Amino acid sequence: MQYPNHHLARFIDRPNRFISHCQLIDTGETVVAHVKNTGRTTILQPGVTVSLVKNDNPARKTQYDLVAAKKYDLNWINIDSQAPNKVVKDGLTANDIKLPEIAKIVQVMPEVTYLDSRLDFSGKDDHNRPFFLEVKGVTLANQGIAAFPDAPTTRGLKHVQTLERAIDDGYLAYLFFVIQMQNIRTVTIDQDIFEPLALEIDRAQKKGVHVVAYDCRVTPNELILNQPVPFDLNQIFTSDGLPSSITK
Repeated sequence: MQYPNHHLARFIDRPNRFISHCQLIDTGETVVAHVKNTGRTTILQPGVTVSLVKNDNPARKTQYDLVAAKKYDLNWINIDSQAPNKVVKDGLTANDIKLPEIAKIVQVMPEVTYLDSRLDFSGKDDHNRPFFLEVKGVTLANQGIAAFPDAPTTRGLKHVQTLERAIDDGYLAYLFFVIQMQNIRTVTIDQDIFEPLALEIDRAQKKGVHVVAYDCRVTPNELILNQPVPFDLNQIFTSDGLPSSITK
């Protein structure tokens, strides 16, 4: 996916989880930008280069959306929480995403209700077998290891439990991590942040829920699903050397 009308800026601060102040590099103007990720992030530190997308809709409270940041002036990381679902939808529809046990996807439906949960996608393969797929974006990484989540998530825990129930009902089920950056060797669960999720995913995998992860090629105005990345629940993730998180 591409972002039109993007502008580079320097991040100044984030007075709350919804907005930030940034200084446009080309004009020096300080602007208010909507942060398209309301969770915690280690990326948005003073002086970091960010990508802002300008929207000319006069009804908006802010003209800009903050969609990506350049970590340590090295690699771009997309932090748009809506972007993972968009690239996964395109990948599933085009059969560019390879899911275990599925040779070809013939139907994709977004935002489906199953039992007491709302899951990101349902679909069918070419043998008319139904599946559910839940997407999680990953923006936390250190030394080539990415981790989810960046804050405790009871909602994410419920989604995994729902996928387990789908297995019991005869569906194929997938937990899909979109790593919103490149150069990642493996992805895991940060058990220091939310150990119950790791324990539940372990149960889910043993029951038959597939965990799939892809990294992305990221530029200031682009997010492209790239290639599979191994998921390893036993991989230890440490945040040593990372900046302090910005709290919700």
